[in-house]
Amino acid sequence: MSEITRREFVTTTAALAGAAMLGPLADTLGTSAEAAPAIPLRPFGKTGVQVTMIGLGGGSRFYLPVPDDEQGAEIVRRTIQRGIRFIETSANYGPPGDGDQSERRIGLAMKTHRSQVFLETKTDERDYDGAMREMERSLKLLNTDHIDLMLHHYVLNAQQMEKLSGKGGAEEAIRKMVDQKVVRFRGFSCHVPALTVDGIKRLEPDAVQLIVNATRVPDYETEVLPLAKERGVAVVVMKAVGKGYFLPRNFTTPDRIEQSGPPPGVFEQHKNLPTAKEYLWYSLSLPVSTVVVGMDCMQTLDAVARDVAGFKPLTVAEMQAISDRAQPLRTTGFWLPRRT
Repeated sequence: MSEITRREFVTTTAALAGAAMLGPLADTLGTSAEAAPAIPLRPFGKTGVQVTMIGLGGGSRFYLPVPDDEQGAEIVRRTIQRGIRFIETSANYGPPGDGDQSERRIGLAMKTHRSQVFLETKTDERDYDGAMREMERSLKLLNTDHIDLMLHHYVLNAQQMEKLSGKGGAEEAIRKMVDQKVVRFRGFSCHVPALTVDGIKRLEPDAVQLIVNATRVPDYETEVLPLAKERGVAVVVMKAVGKGYFLPRNFTTPDRIEQSGPPPGVFEQHKNLPTAKEYLWYSLSLPVSTVVVGMDCMQTLDAVARDVAGFKPLTVAEMQAISDRAQPLRTTGFWLPRRT
């Protein structure tokens, strides 16, 4: 890969646009759903497909705070009606004892809205037979006959990468599903930059899902994003604003706060931490296809739709300033807590 400075990289790749109009919504789930402007579209790598630059994340921020399946499905429907057409989930997103929960809830919405979305799910299995069984289960739960993007979920180390990519590995199963046109595009998600570089070179994926936020923990901007851009690999961003969206007021949900909370006294000591909008715009200013945000209620949907409105790529100086202000939270990994 040719040498490129971070400044050149951000400056030359940030601007992406496109739009789809949407209208107002009725009240639901106890809050008003505001009318929102267009949700811009972005190229999904070199696939020729375009996706909305914001997506619904189906992880813990989607399923833990929501009390039942129908309310979860209604959030998905309302998100789609607002013009957000990228939906992300995984085969085992769910609380202990109910690992089907996220796919099941999204699947209820897919009964009526499948044709309107780009749908991603993942498999945790690393061998052919296990991955094939898990993908077949996902198809049933999601009420669909095809998946737009299938990922190897959360590849942890080189041993897992070796197993899934070797003979009899899960990659063979996904590629077979692609050949049968059950899966359109393939890739993997990972939390380790060096392993992601290896995976891109080894698997030649259509897409990767990564942690990208202003703390730069972990740092995907130095090597991974330039490599993905060079090879036309779509980047799906997770945790751009941590494990949950920052609302304009306090809004707490039961999500292991005691294990993942901010450093003691961080808000008292640092009065100028980035806002949710700044975190979101930071990630969107990088060469990524979409940023998925956990939608736990209509308030969050309203906040996301509002904050993405009028997005303009930040300058390098603006991004650096936001990153500098985010550093007091870097020790929390990817928990960026909500704050008024």
